[in-house]
Amino acid sequence: MIETASPVARVKRTVESCVGQKVKFKIKKGKSKSIVSEGVIARTYPSIFTVRVENKGFKRMVSFNYIDILTNHVEFFRCNDGETKIV
Repeated sequence: MIETASPVARVKRTVESCVGQKVKFKIKKGKSKSIVSEGVIARTYPSIFTVRVENKGFKRMVSFNYIDILTNHVEFFRCNDGETKIV
């Protein structure tokens, strides 16, 4: 019998493969409002992952659930030539 990974597990593996990479993320705040920022994926944990953000000399850590990506509450893009969407 073939065991398939849950969608959350697939997202977690994808995020784990991006640790240390620069990403751009878009947080949806409502109908037509969103916040776009950049950072580096710092660490992954069983239920969340953290992104290190530096904006105008101010450093902070932001955490997200893997579910945020699945529900399209947050979109992540690798900061490479084509800004590849993560998951």
